[in-house]
Amino acid sequence: MPLTCRFYEQPFPEVDDVVVVNVRSIAEMGAYVNLLEYNNIEGMILLSELSRRRIRSVNKLKLIRVGKSECYIDLSKRRVSAEEIRKAEEKFNKAKTVNNLLRYVAEVQKIDLEELYKQTAWELDKRFGGPGSCYEAFKLAISDPDLIFKDLQIDPKTREILLANIRRKLAPQQMRIRADIEVACYAYEGIDAVKNALRAGLAVSTEQQPVKINLIAPPLYVMTTTSLDREKGIKALSNAIEAIRESITASKGVLHVQNEPRAVTETDDKQLAELMEDYARRQTERPGDDDSSGSEDEEDDEDVPIGEEEASGDLDAEEDSLDA
Repeated sequence: MPLTCRFYEQPFPEVDDVVVVNVRSIAEMGAYVNLLEYNNIEGMILLSELSRRRIRSVNKLKLIRVGKSECYIDLSKRRVSAEEIRKAEEKFNKAKTVNNLLRYVAEVQKIDLEELYKQTAWELDKRFGGPGSCYEAFKLAISDPDLIFKDLQIDPKTREILLANIRRKLAPQQMRIRADIEVACYAYEGIDAVKNALRAGLAVSTEQQPVKINLIAPPLYVMTTTSLDREKGIKALSNAIEAIRESITASKGVLHVQNEPRAVTETDDKQLAELMEDYARRQTERPGDDDSSGSEDEEDDEDVPIGEEEASGDLDAEEDSLDA
């Protein structure tokens, strides 16, 4: 059974659509490409429509003319805005995910992939708002499969395998949200003001959206939370930052946001762990093993802002309480 198929019901893109292509070859007239969303049908980018940038293996291009009867598709890379590229890339990634889901089911059930598209994705596209809408319908099927599949002409076994694959691939995943802040107070309250401010940030934490704060190295702290919803996680950290800002400002301290709340990867977490381990190691090596004179020690102490030297020790000891 064929296991390749276009992503959308219409066999060709419309004029002014933005499509994703793979550059196959470059000739004097321009570049020959395959349209990835349309089962690799051929298109051409005329030399006059190429951007000045070097052509990469995969590019987002705007369709400017379609001659279906003559079987040619002319494309332009120069006429695509950054926003169009962003939307086209998002649409392509969702459609590719749907394609992978259906291809797996077709392979397991030994059925024609295009026929499966007709029974499921293309039918859902019509119901939910146009080409590519089936991705959101599949996500909804995780919690309410009957709503999505009840009227589809699909046999029970195929439905069961498809739904299991959707739940495995599209179920929401916990993401880690992080922000990096500097908090300091050089007024009389010093480290106590910093501790109170950080506790004010932790106070916005909820059971559903817990916020943690860890010391990296005074006055730098990392704030983290985990969430199924990226925007909710970012909002939780933003609210915590504002609570800290309000508290530390009232004590004549300062807060600087080094890195705004954002979703982070495992690599980011690994780098953070290494940074914190390095700081902890330097702290254990800190007691006076050198031969510096007492006067030099006194000069060093004079260079440390009020409260900051205490912060490195006291907040390390209270790290567990700040994680609570």
